[in-house]
Parts: sequence; structure tokens; C-alpha cells
Amino acid sequence: MPYNRIACLGSGFFGEVWLEGDAGLGRQCAAKYLDTARLPPGLVFAEARVMLDAEHDNVVRVYSADVEAGVPVIRMEYLPSGSIADHFKGEPLPVANALHVVEEACRGVEALHARGILHRDLKPANLLMADGNRIKVSDFGLACAVANVAGAPPWGYVEHLPPEAFAAGGAINGVEGDIYALGVTLYRLLNGDAMMRAVAAPGVDVARLIAAGRYPNRNRWHHHIHDQLRRVVRKAMHTDPNRRFGSASELRHALEAARPAVSLVPVAITGRGQAWEGIAVDRKSQFRARLSQNRQGDHLFELERQGPGGLFRASRLDGLVSKSLKEVTRHAAEVLQRVATGGR
Repeated sequence: MPYNRIACLGSGFFGEVWLEGDAGLGRQCAAKYLDTARLPPGLVFAEARVMLDAEHDNVVRVYSADVEAGVPVIRMEYLPSGSIADHFKGEPLPVANALHVVEEACRGVEALHARGILHRDLKPANLLMADGNRIKVSDFGLACAVANVAGAPPWGYVEHLPPEAFAAGGAINGVEGDIYALGVTLYRLLNGDAMMRAVAAPGVDVARLIAAGRYPNRNRWHHHIHDQLRRVVRKAMHTDPNRRFGSASELRHALEAARPAVSLVPVAITGRGQAWEGIAVDRKSQFRARLSQNRQGDHLFELERQGPGGLFRASRLDGLVSKSLKEVTRHAAEVLQRVATGGR
């Protein structure tokens, strides 16, 4: 056999994925061995056909579909950098990075929808990192043609399902469902999983929260995420599918218009407080900010900007000291959003 198994890359509901060496072509590939007990006979290679039909720079390429020793196997390109989930590990990404990921994903989803295909399982784990800072949509185990959606598996990653899916047996049945999942993906990349899941106490039915429009919490954001971007994400996640973006292309254009001038991200600090770092998209300046408390019990917000010679200097006009945490927190959000959108 010309393929040599190297390592198991992971397993899921429909089978296992292995890293293999292709001895004949001298390259590596990702081989998905399918569990036929979980797939209707006529859908064994449906995933491979979808990948072939949706060939695009932002979609993982399929190489072959075969049956070996009675086991169906789909071989596709191997992307060693892994997925966005592997990279961000549930923590917030810099805003510009998060937007880039979802804008790239939108391009792949555009190609799918243009061919009448729904992905139905969009999430950070199914967005892979390729060369040239490209993002590729992967894992088409739940994908199907819009025309055949009634016979497709009624499954999906619950946290990314739109409210209307729960009235349809837990399935995404239209383009608007994929748009919603892209919106949730961006919310996670911007805010981190801890913020997203804080609203769901142990034992709480997440599906009921989603159906009520309370998960994710559309009113909870990190302070540095500017209002225009918040509005875009809220629209993508609207509980009414008719009020979401009409296409992945429309969502991508809205994200491009909401790109920040300074890409900020929360950073960990010792002790109490919050801190942020940011870099201008033109790479000409950097920023640091911190919200903390001094020994006298006062709450402080400080903003520093990198000046000539690489030294950071405090922006006195943007700093604030107050006994009121609420006042300082509100001030921090105003300053950070102004910096993000290009205000000085």
C-alpha cells in the first residue's frame, strides 16, 4: 500500500483522521477513515463529493475517495499548522486576527453557497490554517446540498446552532444557519470561550438559552471591541434568520468595513486588574493600557503609546483615577474603542 500511517490527528462521530505519507507522490495527506455504521450507504462519500464540488482556495482540497479492506477512506490535503481552535485555545485573539479568520472563512462559505451547498458545522475547530495566512474551511461530514437538506443528518455543534434549528430537530436547513455559525465563531474569537459560556451555569439547557437569544450574551463584550464591530456580530447572530446578513459575502463586506485602526487584545497580568496591548494596522505604533487599583483603594486607568525610539509614554489626557470602579471602567471602554477606531 502506498500510504504509511504516521499519527492519529483526531477522531469524531463519523470516524478517525490519520496523518499519512503518500509514498507514490512523496507528500503527506490527512486520511479520514469513515465509520460506515454511522453513515447511510448512499452518503458514504458524500463528504468527498462536496469537497470536490466546492473546490476553492479557502476550502480544504480532497485528493481521493476509496474503500480499503471494506473501510471507506477520504484523503485530503494536510495542513500542519492545525485549526484555529488549536491556535486560540479559547482565549481572545487580537481583533484584526479574528476578523481575518472569519473574512477568509466567509470566502470559503461563499463558494459553498454559490454551489448550493450548506456546511452546517462551522466553528473554530473546522477552520484550518494554511500557508500565506490563508484560512480553509474543513470537515464536511454534515454538509449537504440545499435541495437535499430534508434528508441530511439532523446534527450539529449545539453552541453554534441558530435558534430556528431546535424547531427542526437540531439541524441547519438554510444559508442563514451558516451565517449564524460564522457570527458565533467570531464572537468566540473576539471574547474568548470563558465569556461566552459564563451565561450558562452548570446544568442549564444551552439550547433553551440559544432559542431565547441569550446565548451568547449579545450585551457582554470585552471593552476594546468597538461598537460598529459589535453591531455586525449581533446582526450575524440575530435570532430572526430574516434579519441576519443575506450572504457570507455581505457579512464579509461588513467585517471589512469594521476593521480597526489599532488591533487590541486583552493580556494576562499579575494581581488584580485588566490590561490590553495593541498595534496599529500600519505597524507604526503600539499601545498598552491597564485598569488597576492602587494601595489607597483608587481605581486607575492608564494608556501608553509607543513613541520615537521605542519608548512608551503615558497619555495623561486619557488616564483617570477615581474611587468609582464603574466610572473608571466606562472611561476605559471609551478610550480603548476610540483608539481601536483610529482616534488619538
